Amino acid sequence: MSERKRLAIIGGGPAGYVGALRAVQLGAEVTLIEKKEVGGVCLNVGCIPTKTLTSIAHLFTLLKRTANWGIEAGSPNLNWTQVMRRKEQVVRRLVNGVKFLLKESKVTQLSGTASFLDEKTLLVNKTDGGTEKLEADLILICTGSVPIELKIPGADLDGVVDSTGALCFEEIPKSLLIVGGGYIGCEFASIFHSFGIEVIIVEMLPQILPGEDEEIASVLRRKWEKEGIKIYTDSKVSGIYSKDNQLKKVKISTPKGELEIESEKVLISVGRKAYTEGLNLSGIGVDQEKGNIKVDEFLKTNIEDIYSAGDCIGNYLLAHVASMEAEVAVENALGGTVSMDYTVVPRCIFTYPEIGGVGLTEKEALARGHKIKIGRFPFIANGRALAEDETEGMVKIIAEEKSDKILGCIIVGNRGTDLIAELALGMKKGMKLRDLIETIHAHPTLSEGVRESALKAEGRPLHIL
Repeated sequence: MSERKRLAIIGGGPAGYVGALRAVQLGAEVTLIEKKEVGGVCLNVGCIPTKTLTSIAHLFTLLKRTANWGIEAGSPNLNWTQVMRRKEQVVRRLVNGVKFLLKESKVTQLSGTASFLDEKTLLVNKTDGGTEKLEADLILICTGSVPIELKIPGADLDGVVDSTGALCFEEIPKSLLIVGGGYIGCEFASIFHSFGIEVIIVEMLPQILPGEDEEIASVLRRKWEKEGIKIYTDSKVSGIYSKDNQLKKVKISTPKGELEIESEKVLISVGRKAYTEGLNLSGIGVDQEKGNIKVDEFLKTNIEDIYSAGDCIGNYLLAHVASMEAEVAVENALGGTVSMDYTVVPRCIFTYPEIGGVGLTEKEALARGHKIKIGRFPFIANGRALAEDETEGMVKIIAEEKSDKILGCIIVGNRGTDLIAELALGMKKGMKLRDLIETIHAHPTLSEGVRESALKAEGRPLHIL
């Protein structure tokens, strides 16, 4: 019987803890090193707390419309203290759940930071003091990412926060200016706008949600501007200055000239970068590229028996990708030969309405030389959407003209982040428009809109002209 391999994992986020659990299933002896709480950024100060706030904001918005449905409940009031308490309750429950899984799986957990002494030895600086040398046969690096800092005057002022700070406001602000219109900035814009505060977005590129389908991004922009969110694209923040104890004065360069906008709080959300500080990667010769740990298709570094997964390798900074990378990495570390497949990666943006996408955008498909056909189906023509009074948005499906193979799909609308799973699975299996059309979709459901978009792409829609 072969001896159990000792695997050390640095970082307990969506990559690290999932990698640990999978490695135990494969028979490894696992030690997980995490400096804060298991679950990493995603569970503690990212995906989960923001989605808790998103859910509260969505319900708060719907409650304002109940009179139209025959429910006279009066005007809803926001208890910010209870909102923050609810957020913490959800996070704490999930963190404890992960801890329980690790404990029951016999994963040794060390609280602290790790650095390489050599290719097989880590020095762990424990959170409660002291150090420990840890020898391992295999090492998996999953140290995640941190927010990119914006080098402008005033970025360090009180009231200027990153995404973590925006989750911890002691009181809800009266106004919020967001520097960066990517998915994180837009999610916060959606949350705080739903809570009734003034929101301004400043994005240096020509559209909010850069890289997403232009048509879908414009749907969201039109809705938000109609509702009062101010959006400045092709614009840059040149400085942030204190006006008084309550307000910040933000200088912005726009295509129409210079502006000064006042806001109580400023959120800087201009992206994230790999976090590898203190690991001593260069000391043992681990290759890096633009700050990211360089790996091959099997998630192995240039050093034998050292693997890496998650945000620190810089491919897709998404929790679900990080988890899959970690599974692939430990399977390969423990004797497998599984290539990481990025051909079908769902992307989800939890704005209101939310956006789910997979595959190519229209622009990307054309840039790659595909001759395409597009089917669009608006949710206003969907029975379930009408019944729920959630008719914003549409399904947009992109297929290759000759073969009918589905190249991509983007959904903006209620539950778009759930609906996209059907397309992700289908595209993974090479689905064509005909396959989607010939699959019976339950009625009345939002999923009918997905089938209808395929019908439209084929030129035979049933529920729109």
